Amino acid sequence: MVIGGGLAGCAAALELAAHGADTVLVRRGPGSTAMIGGCLDLAGASPLRRGGPPVREPEYGRVLSPRARLAMARQHSHPYARAVPASTLESGVKEAAAALDAWLEPAGLRAVGGLDETRWLADVRGAVRASDLSLTGPAEGALDGAAELALVDVPGLQGWDAQAALCQLASERSTLGLERVPLRVIRLGLPEGWIEAGGAPARLAQRFESPEGIEALQRAVSKLGTAGRLLLFPPVLGLLGVGRVLAAVVESAGCRVGELVGALPHTPAGFRLDAALRAALERSGVALRSASVASVEESDASARAVVLEGGESIAADAVVLAAGRFVGGGLVERDGALREPLLDLPLYDLSGRRVDGVTPRRLIRRDYEGEQPLFASGVRVDGRLRPLSPDGTPRLANLFAAGDLLGGFDPARDRTGAGVALFSGRRAGIEAAAAAEAGPC
Repeated sequence: MVIGGGLAGCAAALELAAHGADTVLVRRGPGSTAMIGGCLDLAGASPLRRGGPPVREPEYGRVLSPRARLAMARQHSHPYARAVPASTLESGVKEAAAALDAWLEPAGLRAVGGLDETRWLADVRGAVRASDLSLTGPAEGALDGAAELALVDVPGLQGWDAQAALCQLASERSTLGLERVPLRVIRLGLPEGWIEAGGAPARLAQRFESPEGIEALQRAVSKLGTAGRLLLFPPVLGLLGVGRVLAAVVESAGCRVGELVGALPHTPAGFRLDAALRAALERSGVALRSASVASVEESDASARAVVLEGGESIAADAVVLAAGRFVGGGLVERDGALREPLLDLPLYDLSGRRVDGVTPRRLIRRDYEGEQPLFASGVRVDGRLRPLSPDGTPRLANLFAAGDLLGGFDPARDRTGAGVALFSGRRAGIEAAAAAEAGPC
């Protein structure tokens, strides 16, 4: 049984299925995975503001390599440090990235990049991102090698200001010392009334992947391509058919075309990722249940069944908790206190202080760029990713945890959330498969 349907839960379920286990994944929804903007950071790129300039070597000022950033993310409390030996972290992260790409490819989505080189991307606000892994759409928008950057103005699109993004992009490129290239805004000429009132990004993305949408895009970009130019669209080039839309636009424009990394409400990348993962689950034979979990039944220091809301009980030889933190419901406020709702597992912050039972607002600090105990709170695990009791022993022998539920790091601040979800989800699936094989309930 896997509880949680985001990246961590899907990775765990796919590994379980690959190891021959009969697997059921229960989820209320995709969780924070649906809000991914197109980057899946394996190693932290900035210890401060999300999207800020990446960390540099203190002596020479050079931007740290992905490998160096991965090592930097391995703090004493970080899941990378607690759940895997340092000698196998890099290989494990590479294997996880390759596995994700293989899961997504049949759905026409790719996960591009890794730890070998930094790929520079820009987001819809104009911030420059040092990307480790990026999805089809934003991946084609890598700034490297472009002789000219042209941001595409889509009049009427909600939350999109091409000129403001261009100014920010110019500033950040200068701060990072990137090669100076011409930057410009190009208006996309669409038929009158093409964008509906309100300009919802998801609606436009869906319309652009229709035959008439592709035709309109091709006409609009047919004279925009020049040698060395990179056309950067806001993330609206399709919901499920981004690869097909991109190919058609590139053919008409005659130059490179990509998307900017999204931020709410521009997050079709999260929708694409969730749809591709669900397709992979279906191909692998994983049973997907849309439901909420009420409790986990236990006896003899093991999980025995998962009880759904409504009373249905499903027997389990192993259970993976991957319900996230606040978006997915892995952590809740109950009676004014922070709790893990299913097994009342103990929770810890970055410093190792126990915080379950504490009022959440007491775990918020005024320092915007500093550590926030609330957002780094989660369960503590052993080397097999089994949640620990207060005495340091596994709470249940066949219970495993993955993703944001793991404590000791702040995924929004250090930007390793997607990497931890992918890496720990696979590890939890492998460990749960071994536990299930060891003996039936």
